[in-house]
Amino acid sequence: MTSVRRPPCSTRLPRVAKAAAPLAAAVLLAPGLAGCTASGHAAAGEPDLSAYYEQKITWHACSGETDKAVKEETAKADAAAECGRLKVPYTYADPGKGGLSLALMRYRTKNQDERGGSLVLNFGGPGESGLRQLKEYGPDGFSKAGTRYDLVTFDPRGVGASSPVLCGGGGGAADPPPGPDLSGPGGMADFIAAQEKALQRCKRTAGDIIPYVGTVNTARDVDVLRAALGEGKLNYLGFSYGTKLGAVYAHRFPSKVGRMVMDGVDEPAPNLKDSTLAQTAAYQRALRHAVETCTARGEEDCALGSDTDKAMANVARAFDDLDDQPIDWPGGRKLDREGAIEETMGLLRSRESLPETPNLLAAIIYHVHPGEAAALGRAAADGAGGKRENGVHDKVEEAMTAINCADTSGRYSARQVVAAYDDFVRASPVFGPFMAAGMATCTGWPQAGDDTSHDVRAAGAPKILMHTTEYDPATPVQWLPRMAAAVGSAVTMTDTGGGHSVYGTQDATCVNERIDVFLLDGTLPPDRSTCS
Repeated sequence: MTSVRRPPCSTRLPRVAKAAAPLAAAVLLAPGLAGCTASGHAAAGEPDLSAYYEQKITWHACSGETDKAVKEETAKADAAAECGRLKVPYTYADPGKGGLSLALMRYRTKNQDERGGSLVLNFGGPGESGLRQLKEYGPDGFSKAGTRYDLVTFDPRGVGASSPVLCGGGGGAADPPPGPDLSGPGGMADFIAAQEKALQRCKRTAGDIIPYVGTVNTARDVDVLRAALGEGKLNYLGFSYGTKLGAVYAHRFPSKVGRMVMDGVDEPAPNLKDSTLAQTAAYQRALRHAVETCTARGEEDCALGSDTDKAMANVARAFDDLDDQPIDWPGGRKLDREGAIEETMGLLRSRESLPETPNLLAAIIYHVHPGEAAALGRAAADGAGGKRENGVHDKVEEAMTAINCADTSGRYSARQVVAAYDDFVRASPVFGPFMAAGMATCTGWPQAGDDTSHDVRAAGAPKILMHTTEYDPATPVQWLPRMAAAVGSAVTMTDTGGGHSVYGTQDATCVNERIDVFLLDGTLPPDRSTCS
């Protein structure tokens, strides 16, 4: 079977059993609070953060790690992987309140004589373990970046091995009844009622950490990490939600931005309804592009036929049929609508596995064996859904819900979500019923959030390189110019292909080359340029 590089965790990808959707950032300090000088010593009237800014990281081989959570996240990592810990305050407004420990991981560049410093990576989610993702990529998984930089990542607060949000019960923050029926407004209402009840459990089991998660606090943690690494400037590579984190960092610390790359660019000021609707339409657009790429080859070479509109109608009908009659699937499974959607989404997000999408769709329509398409789709779906190699859920969605809901003041009632259901179906007959659940992510969440991280203006920051594919289903391409305008210091580029956050994949040669040139030499491509 063809191997597939696990893509970065998709921004706000809702899952039927644990809907996860958008937003921006909780802040536990006064808006605009600088907090400290470059050295960490307090400016007049501000908290003293020097104990955090002056710490040094002790690195050791991850293979010798004794912490159970870190050991799990880094299992089977390359032998060169090193692990460490970083202390950060619960709240930057009152550092004396105590701190928490963030798990770190790095691969040192083999070319230390020409080392350009550290490149800090965030893989998105939010809620994705940086340690686990860096392990999946390996030291050579970022085109040429590892030839010049030490690759450094971390589990953000509330995530993975860094005081994770743990709500208990099943795999995620919300555990609706088995097999929730989302094929109509009535089923959606039942889903939300069950979710609200489940979310309340988080207040009892994860209440200690919930008030302290959020993008603004994590951005401040990144600056502490920068200082602990001994870097005067932050060189940064963010995927998906990691682009939002990078933008918030640039807003808070514009003079500390070094070479910053964003791949799969997030919405700068999202709300649950509009952003999830945009993603729904983007998945439909990506699906049609994949089908059209196939039908353009004609009847003999495309299992879906030569008529794109007819093929799309067949796909929609086949997915509707799965609501009532799941089909036999490899591995002794039954494929229902939820499984079909997850696997299709997985292929649409993965640049390398994208060509298998028509084969998966043909198998669903005609009830034939899907070949390797099913295995690739399942692997990609599990990767973005927070599954380990043994299929055990690892609480990604609990952290995702906590961070997303910390990052917005918006809360939709069950009535509002049900009223919008038809809007999602119109945006995509295939994905709409599933994606509508994303609007309800924070319905019933026990902690208030705010919109502080919507402000990402980074006056004085150097140019940031931002990229999104034309057919990215998870971070729609129209978010790219919005983020660039909001940050105000950016060079943007697109490419004519699909997939989500594609830097480092073999099928993205032009993107890899342009990002490499910027990271290694500091040379930016022309603004608004396109790779083809």
